[in-house]
Amino acid sequence: MSLLETLRKSDKPGILYDADVVHELLPQKFPFAFVDEVVSLEVGKEATEGAEAVNPSIVATFHLTGEEGFLKGHFPGNPVMPGVIQIEAMAQAATVLTMIVKEADVAGKRPAFMGVEECRFRAPVIPKADLVLKATLTFARRGIYKYTGEIYQGDTLVSKASFSAAMV
Repeated sequence: MSLLETLRKSDKPGILYDADVVHELLPQKFPFAFVDEVVSLEVGKEATEGAEAVNPSIVATFHLTGEEGFLKGHFPGNPVMPGVIQIEAMAQAATVLTMIVKEADVAGKRPAFMGVEECRFRAPVIPKADLVLKATLTFARRGIYKYTGEIYQGDTLVSKASFSAAMV
């Protein structure tokens, strides 16, 4: 039986997997876990005659409460979520996606971040904020994975990036 078939679904409306399921999958732990729930998951499809390929993708959330330790120094009296933490949140959403859709390839492994390309920060993320994290797997071969990611606060795109990781 696959991991996807055994993951416990949430009973909360609009949530596919709760924090307890996400945090079991995610190798990063509190206080460095930046994914709270999974809203939706697309496992992807290979291209067939008459139908285009669909890349695996995930939509997740992170609830920035304002109590996170990194906000105490970034910046005192005017907290802003650091860009590197935004990139990490996108990468963690991508990790959850990969752990589910590439289960056989990544079992017993953890991600090692390789690089970030084409990163753009479009608006500051000020707590309290409910962030929507989107990640799409665009390439997978020989333990190397490439993704695109976006973070939204409400309808506002606050950051986006392309990034890569190896599963080691």
